[in-house]
Amino acid sequence: MLGSLSLEPEDRRKYLDVVASLVMCCPNLERLVGFYPTYNHEFDRLRHALSTRTRLTEHVWIIGDSAPAARNDRHDPSSIRPEAAAAFLRHHDKWQSLHTLFLHALGKGILEHELFVAVFSRLPSLEKLCVSNFSSEDFDDSTLQALPPLRCLRLQDLHGLTDNGVFRFVSRPASQSLESLSLINLELMNLAVISKLFASLHKLRRFTLLQDSSPELPVGGLVLQPVIASSSVEYIHWDILVPGSANDNLARSIRFRGFPNLRMLRAPSDHHGILQAVCRPLERIARGSDKFIAARREFAEQHSPRYSRVLPVARNGAQDRIEEARRYVQFKLVVEEDGIVKQIFHMNGFMGLIGSGINYSLAADVKGSDNAVINFGDLIDRGNEFNVRDGCIGLWNAGHPAGRKWWYHTERYRYKRTDLGIFF
Repeated sequence: MLGSLSLEPEDRRKYLDVVASLVMCCPNLERLVGFYPTYNHEFDRLRHALSTRTRLTEHVWIIGDSAPAARNDRHDPSSIRPEAAAAFLRHHDKWQSLHTLFLHALGKGILEHELFVAVFSRLPSLEKLCVSNFSSEDFDDSTLQALPPLRCLRLQDLHGLTDNGVFRFVSRPASQSLESLSLINLELMNLAVISKLFASLHKLRRFTLLQDSSPELPVGGLVLQPVIASSSVEYIHWDILVPGSANDNLARSIRFRGFPNLRMLRAPSDHHGILQAVCRPLERIARGSDKFIAARREFAEQHSPRYSRVLPVARNGAQDRIEEARRYVQFKLVVEEDGIVKQIFHMNGFMGLIGSGINYSLAADVKGSDNAVINFGDLIDRGNEFNVRDGCIGLWNAGHPAGRKWWYHTERYRYKRTDLGIFF
């Protein structure tokens, strides 16, 4: 959004002032949708205007490098003065109705541990929280333990979090209200932590795990099936890029009825079909354009790592497994009459488990995206919008008798609304 546009400081201020004026005209404003400018810990009218809206229900903070005047050290954008921190905190004083909060760091954007904790204490209605891309000095295990009771939580690219911290968090009473939990790029290494998570969160309905490394069980321990289990979970996104035992342990847990209410499993990194094999068989999962997109990507990324979680590649692999299974006869139906074989029917194979109640999915959160999980780029970068094919210059009205001067305008990009609920 505005944070990614090349505007001079004065133009940026005027832009924010215009939106602030609109906000002040809406005393009952609940949401400011689609406009998420970067905040650099200096005063602007827009954030002040929003801080006065007592019925605001959701807000997105994109924390950028601290402005020089807000830094303890003018040459260090990762520092922040106490008065700047206090000003940020005051923005939340009147948000008693706020139930959805996003906190995302760009560059060296900082909030500091104490500021996180103080913000949480000022939001009594908070239910959905997303924290992303902060340094280990700002958000670590101790910050995680300070979270209030929530319904939905997304933790992404937070390198200060450890297996031990997540284990302690899911053991706390405050975590028991969670219905949706997303752990993205945290690189958890101990599968016992995931097992503890499922065992402790009795209200959990949706779970997302996305990382490169495969979490493993401690060596030498006693393994009982199912290794991981939950009676409440209905949806799992399981995306472990580099194969290990994690996929196999999840598949075995499903076979041992560890997830009796699971209805949807999305696994873009199911390279060998281990998880596809325990889901309901599909006739087709690939889309018409997948082969072309996958071939183009493979050509462009010839020297890239071996494994990919890109959806067209994943769908092609899943479809290949479906087609391969069909090549072989799996059952023979013999029709006899008076001991004489009248006819033999050959039943070709299939990929999946007959009787399974789990749907295998490789669909994206954002329609048309090659990535399964929605990311902040879909919210703030507008990468898909900055495509010449998406622009509008009024050409649709070119047949108007008044001519080009009437219908033509400077190229504008189509607004694509992103529902914040998709992040959870």
